[in-house]
Amino acid sequence: MKIFLSIVLLLISCISHQLADTTQTTTPLNKPIVVCYWASWRLSWLKPESIDPTLCTHLHHAFHVLDVQNNVVRDSTGSPQPDIYRRLNQLKLMNPDLKLIVSLGGAGQPDRDYSELISDKERRLKFINNTIDYLNKYQFDGLDIDWEYPVCWSYDCSKGPESDRPNFGIFLKELRSAFDKQSPRPLSLSAAVIAGLPGGPADHAYDFPSMASALDYVSVMTYAGAGEWDHKTGHHSKFTFCLSGTQYYVDKGIPKHKLLMGVPISGTTFKLADKTKHGIGAPIQGMGHTPHGLGDCSMYSEMCELVKQANWTKETSAQGGHDPIAYKDLIWVGYDDPYAAYDKSKWVKDNGFGGIIVWEITMDDFKPSCCSVRYPMLRAINYGLYGSKGLGGGGGGPETYGCEHK
Repeated sequence: MKIFLSIVLLLISCISHQLADTTQTTTPLNKPIVVCYWASWRLSWLKPESIDPTLCTHLHHAFHVLDVQNNVVRDSTGSPQPDIYRRLNQLKLMNPDLKLIVSLGGAGQPDRDYSELISDKERRLKFINNTIDYLNKYQFDGLDIDWEYPVCWSYDCSKGPESDRPNFGIFLKELRSAFDKQSPRPLSLSAAVIAGLPGGPADHAYDFPSMASALDYVSVMTYAGAGEWDHKTGHHSKFTFCLSGTQYYVDKGIPKHKLLMGVPISGTTFKLADKTKHGIGAPIQGMGHTPHGLGDCSMYSEMCELVKQANWTKETSAQGGHDPIAYKDLIWVGYDDPYAAYDKSKWVKDNGFGGIIVWEITMDDFKPSCCSVRYPMLRAINYGLYGSKGLGGGGGGPETYGCEHK
C-alpha cells in the first residue's frame, strides 16, 4: 500500500466455516463489507469526529508498527494514543456494528524485523499475547497485517528468505487460534496483500492454505498497477487489473467471500513528454504533480475540483466507461471517480466477493469542497454493494452527488 497515496460482534450473524486444517474456525462474511483505511498521520485533515462511520463496516487505523524491543504493536507516533483511540471508539455510537481494527505495517517498514519475529516461536507467542493485551486495553476489535511483503521485501523477491512464506502462515494460524479464545467475542484477523499476478510476488510471498483458514478477510491492494517505472501513462487501478488481481486469490484457494477488492480514493500522476499525446500508454518524462498532490499521488477531492472548476479534460476508456483519466498541459492523472467506484463494488456484489477496501478516506471529498454530498466515493461503494438501502441511510447513485461529469 502506498503511503504516498500508502467483522453487532465479529459480524452481524456468524456461521462457522470448515477450514483447510479443520482445527481452526473463522467467521465468514454474511454480507459485503466496506473496510475504510484512515491514515492517522493526516489527523489534521480528517479528525475522528468527522469520519462518517455509517459508510464503513470496518475502520482500519493505519498504521501501527512493530515494537521490536517490547514485542508488541506500537502506534506509529511512538506511544499509545488513548485519546485518539477513545475518539475513534465514539464512532460506534453512530454505528454500533462498526469494527475498529489496528492495521500493522505499511510500505517502507523494516522487513527484517517482521521476518525475524515470525521465524522465532517464542517471540511469536509473546507478540501475540502482548498484542491481544493492547487490542483489549484500547477496545480494538482486531488486527490487520500489512507486511509488504514476506520473501519479497519491498517488492524484491531476492531480498527475503524463502522461509518467510511458511513462517508467515504459521504466524497467522497461531494468531487465529489465540484470537478465537478471546471473550466475549473472538478478535478479527485480516491481511492486506498485493494484487495477484501469476509469477508475481504473491506466488512467492504467501502460504495460501494458511491464509484461507486463518483470516477473516483478505484485502487485495488493487491500486498500484501503474507508475513512472512503466515509462508511459497508465491507470493504476484499471477495472480489468482489479478483477484479475482479485480473482487470482480465488484460483489459489481463498474463498470468494473472504476477498475484498481495493478501490483507491487517489490517482497516480505523470508528466507527459508531449501534451498532444495524452492517451493511455502515452510517453512520459516521469512522475507528475497536481497543484495539491502528494508526490505522484493526487486526491479524489482535488481531481473533482480540477475537472469541474479548473478546465481539466476528463476522459474514460471506450470499453464500458471505466478507468477515468484527466489531464491539462503536461500533467496527466489516472484516478477512480464515484462511477468507477460504483462499477467495482457492483461487480464485487454481483460476483459473490466479500466487499471493498478503500485507501484511504482522508482523500475523499469529505467536507465537501466539490460535490454536493460528503464522502461521494464511499457513498458510491455503498450504493454498489447495497443499492438504495446502503449503510449511510441509502440514497442514489453517483449521478446524484454533484461531482464532476462522468
